Amino acid sequence: MLLNRASPWADIDSYIPYQGRVEIKMKQSLDLAIRIPEWVTPQEVQVKVNAGDRIVGWDGRYVKVGAVGPGDVVAVFFPINERTDVVYVQKRKYTLVRRGNEVVEIYPRGSYYPFYRRDHYRSAEPRWRKVERFVSSQQIDW
Repeated sequence: MLLNRASPWADIDSYIPYQGRVEIKMKQSLDLAIRIPEWVTPQEVQVKVNAGDRIVGWDGRYVKVGAVGPGDVVAVFFPINERTDVVYVQKRKYTLVRRGNEVVEIYPRGSYYPFYRRDHYRSAEPRWRKVERFVSSQQIDW
């Protein structure tokens, strides 16, 4: 998943849902494959490694970046747009406005609490927060 995270293999900085951009800072050498969301068509994806264009292959929803090493920065770019979906929850009709996978607006809004009023996600500028990342030395087998 294209979420912000730290791991022994790489650190991921995701700009989603603000921008269709994800940066992966490699810590180890490996053959990298990245799962691309279903709302992105493969023709729209651009991959750069250390700011240079990379020709990639595909395996289903995975873009096969290929060999990367420690210190390499892989950047993946794709368009991110708003789309509107109609869903039914317990026989009630709701209209969802999504940006990427994130619900940014829902109608009806709710009587007591305005659900999903996320105008800040509709901007192209991410709201960064400085955090200390932690990578455990132990791996959990899920």
